[in-house]
Amino acid sequence: MNRVTNGIILVLFLPLMALTIFIAFDLPLGIFKTTGAQLPYRAELLLGFTLLIAILFTNRSIKRWMALITVAQKSRFLVNIPLSKDRRKTVLAYGLLESSIYCCIGAGLLALTAQAMAAALVFLFYAAEGLFFTLYGMKKFSIGLSSKAIIVADREVTVIYYTGLRKVSVRQQTLYFDYVQTLQLSFPLNVIPDECRQEFQANLERVVDPNKVLIYNLGTWKR
Repeated sequence: MNRVTNGIILVLFLPLMALTIFIAFDLPLGIFKTTGAQLPYRAELLLGFTLLIAILFTNRSIKRWMALITVAQKSRFLVNIPLSKDRRKTVLAYGLLESSIYCCIGAGLLALTAQAMAAALVFLFYAAEGLFFTLYGMKKFSIGLSSKAIIVADREVTVIYYTGLRKVSVRQQTLYFDYVQTLQLSFPLNVIPDECRQEFQANLERVVDPNKVLIYNLGTWKR
C-alpha cells in the first residue's frame, strides 16, 4: 500500500511541481501562447492536484491507523507478535526518510510561490503526521493472526485473508501467499522474530484447511 501510494503521489507531484515552477518564474508556455503567471485556471489546477494528493495521503493515513488500532486489540487474535528488531529499524529509517522528503517538498513549494501554499501545507502536514505515526507506532507495530486473516501493521499495511488461499511458501526472505486466479500477496520474513516463527507457523496450520492450502518450505525457517 505504502509503495503504491507514494508512487501515485510522485506521479501527481511532477506536474504540480512543473506548474509551480512555471508560475513562480513566469516562464513562457508557447503551446498556450501565455506565461505561467498569466495561465488561465492556474489556481484551479493547483487546487485540483492538491486535492488528489490530499485524498491519497488521507486514505493511507486512515488505513495505517486503523491497522495499528486493530492489532492492538490482542484478544481478537490467536497470536499477536511484535515486529522483530530488524524490521523496526527498517521501518524507522524509511519513516524518517519519507517524512524528510515530504518536508523538503512542502518547504520547496512554499518557497517558490505563495500560490502553492495549499499543496505545501498538505505535504508539511503529512510529513509531520508520518513522523508521529512512525515514532508512536515503534512499540506497537505487530503482526496478528486470527481465524479469518493475518494483519501486518507497520508502515505497510498487509491483510492476508484465507479465502481462496492455495499455497504458503518462503522464497528469498519473503513469505508468499498464493491465491486462485494468480493473485499473490506477501510480506518480508523479518517481520516475524526468529523465536516466534514456530508459534506463527503452528497457528497458521491450525486455521487453514490442509486439504486446500499447501504450506510449503516453511520448515527451513521455523526454529
